[in-house]
Order: sequence, then C-alpha cells, then structure tokens
Amino acid sequence: MRRKIGLLVILSLVFFTPNIFAAGLPTFGTNEGVIVLEKNSGDILYQQKQDQKFYPASTTKLMTALVAVENGNLDDTITVGDEIENIDADSSVAGLEVGETITLRELLYGLLLPSGNDAAETIAVNIGRKIAGNTTLDSSKAYDRFIKTMNDKAKELGMTGTNYVNPHGLQDANHYTTPADMLKLAEVAFSDDTVRMVTRAKVHEIQTNMVKHKWNNTNLLLYNSFDELSDDYRVTNNLSAGTNPLFNGYATSGKTGSTDEAGKCFVFEGEGNGENIIGIILDADETTVFKEASDTINTLIKEYKFIDWTGDNNYYGEVKVENNHIFDGNTLKLRTNEPLISLVPEASMDGYTSKIKWDGNRLIGDKTIASLKGDVKEGDEIGEVDVYNGDKLVESTPIYAANTMQTRKWVDYLIMYWYITIVVLIIIAAILRIMYVDFMRKNKIKYKKIKIKNGNSNDGRSGNGNEKRNRNENTRNRR
Repeated sequence: MRRKIGLLVILSLVFFTPNIFAAGLPTFGTNEGVIVLEKNSGDILYQQKQDQKFYPASTTKLMTALVAVENGNLDDTITVGDEIENIDADSSVAGLEVGETITLRELLYGLLLPSGNDAAETIAVNIGRKIAGNTTLDSSKAYDRFIKTMNDKAKELGMTGTNYVNPHGLQDANHYTTPADMLKLAEVAFSDDTVRMVTRAKVHEIQTNMVKHKWNNTNLLLYNSFDELSDDYRVTNNLSAGTNPLFNGYATSGKTGSTDEAGKCFVFEGEGNGENIIGIILDADETTVFKEASDTINTLIKEYKFIDWTGDNNYYGEVKVENNHIFDGNTLKLRTNEPLISLVPEASMDGYTSKIKWDGNRLIGDKTIASLKGDVKEGDEIGEVDVYNGDKLVESTPIYAANTMQTRKWVDYLIMYWYITIVVLIIIAAILRIMYVDFMRKNKIKYKKIKIKNGNSNDGRSGNGNEKRNRNENTRNRR
C-alpha cells in the first residue's frame, strides 16, 4: 500500500472538479467506469463509477494469467484438448488446435496478446488439474477448480465486487467486476515479471508441433505504425496501413476486452518521468477508448509533477513542543511509514499544502508548535498528515513520533525556573538558620554546663595529681 493508509483522494466530487487532481485529463463518457492510479505516489487521480458493477469481458484474462503463473510451471508442456471446442465460434482465439503441445509460458502469449479464448480454456483445465493435484481429473471438474481459484484470488486481493464464472470473460450475468477491483488486479498482475513481459510484447511468434503462430497485441497504443500488424489483423480490426495516430511512447502493459454487453474495456499502464500510471476504463466506446487512455497517460506524465512531502527514511519534519520533560528536549521529530508523495498539476503546485491533524490525547497545536498532552514513545502514531489543494482534502496518511518525549514533571519546573528556585532555597536556608539559632539560644545554658563540666573534670584530674605529688613530697621530707 506503497498504499498510504487513508489515501482518501477523499470525496468523489474532488475527482470531477476540473481544477483538482483531474485537471487536464480527458472527458470520459458518462456511462464509463473509470479509475486512474499513479502507483509511485499511491494517488488515485480520477475515478468515476469506481464501485459500480461492470462486465469485464477479456480483461478477465489478467486474473486467468495471474492464477496460472502462481499455480503452474511456466516450462511445463501442455497438450491442447477438446476444451477449446466449448467456446463460441465468433470468439477471439489464438488459433490453437486439439493435440497441439505448447508450454504454459507460450500459452500465456496466446492468452494475452490476441486474447485467445481457446488459450483461456486450455489453461483453466490444465492448471485446474494441477491445483487439484490430479492430472486425470475430469475437464469440467478441473475447469471448476480453476474458476474457484480465480474467485479465491479475487477475495485475497480485496476484490469484493467481483465474481468469475469463466476464464475468458465471455458474457454471463454472474461474471462481473468493478473499476476499483480491476485496479487491484492490474496492480498485482502488471507487477508480476511474466505477466508484465507478455503484456508488453507487441508480437510473438512460435512454432509448435502442429502450427506456426504469430500473435499481435491488441493494445494499439504500442504500435508506432499499423504496418507492424499482420494484414489479417488489420483487416479483422478495420485498421489501415501506415502511421498509428494512437501510438503512445509511454504506454507499456495493457489488456483489452470487448463484448456487446461489456462495451470496450481497457486496462492500461504507462511509465515516464518517474511516474507509473495504471488506468481502468470499462464500457467505453470502441472508437474512443484508446484515445482516452493515451490522453490520460500523456497528461499525467507531461503536465503533472510530484510533490515530496517526506524525505529520507520517510522523515516529514519536526515540531517545537511545549509541556515537555526538559531532558527530552523540545523538538519532536515526525515520520510516516511510507513516502508521502502527491502527483499534482504542475500549473497549480503552489495551491497544495500539508497540515498535521494531531491525536488530541497526545498533542494539540499546529505543525509549528504543539503542546504535549501525554507521553509519546518513538513509533507511536500521533496523528495524520492531510494534503490539501486549497481547502479541498486530497489525501491523508498517519504520522508517527521519531523520538520519545515525556510530559513535564515537577522537577522540570525547578530547573526551568532556577532563579526562583535559588531564591526559594536562600529563603528556606535563612529560615532554617533562624530556627537553628533560636533553638541554640533556648538550649545555651545546658550546652555550657556540659562544656564546663567536662572542663572541670579535666582540671580536677590535674589537681588531684598535684595534691598527690605534694603529699608524697611532704612524706619524704618528714622522713
């Protein structure tokens, strides 16, 4: 997540306002389901009907590919069976034949480039058997096992508005998704090395034991010229030879889909200037969907710039703190768990600001000075950073203490107001002195008697000794 927690881009109104994040983006059809993400910042830059149900058509095959990669061996050889005869005659196909042998890796090209429904059926049956751990499992049961795994993966990814009943996306009322769910799938799928490599290929050729295949990618943004396409492909898709006006040098991965009920669907990716754009367009017009995607990529990469709110180690800044324990210092350092970055229109960058919303049980104040209301340990969540465009809240993420601080103790006041402490100590010392002198005066006689007694005792002992010597001398004289 790097998803920032609470990447609100909060109110849908924000996304429909021309001068907020969506500034400069194309106008999408009112019936389309759309969501656009810049992955490095985590910012949702546009969304429309993002949580409504749509039919995904062949964009379903991104989930088929992901489940196949995660549960199969890319170098395993697969034999195409009669499962490919279950698809409609007018389906898009990779031209597979029963009895043909092909590796899973090559089969993924047949699945994702020409959007082969025959490849989808073959993958579902064979990988379904592998998931079940039974290579002889009935094809229909293996198929069902694969579909269950697709739905299990959707739940794992948090795709709560999605349900699959087949691996290819042919129309079924119970086969549906949402733009927001498709975005979750696309993020994971396009991050997979194999899926990314396959979806970025313009053409792929292979000779199997039976057939030579040449598959063109249905993502037309990749072709500088339609001459790169086979004649059959151009004729089938009503494309003329020559320069491709839809070419986009920033476009990378993508997956198309189309049925009468689903309309034209496109999951696309573009990269440039440090940006990684992923977009979902569902139920679009076939004549406009590629242009909408291309214009979106161009606008975001050429006209939008990053604002880095955090620095190294996700350091956000520091705030001067009052009511703090003096030995902890008066500066609280702040950090986030992930980089806080906003992708914004370059022309309106100055309108973006960040503010701190403190946890009122910990601190109160603003981002320049705050008062400590409770002890804070390093790593404690102490509030959130809110990013605004003007007065519109754009995104939010938790903020944490980067050092420990305690609230003020009684000893702090003694140290802080040392001059008062010294005066008080002097007064106390004077009072004690007076009390001592008074006490000594009251006990002066007794004290002197003890002193005189001790002196007389010593003098007596000395006098007795002299008298004894005198008596001895008198005795000797008498003798």
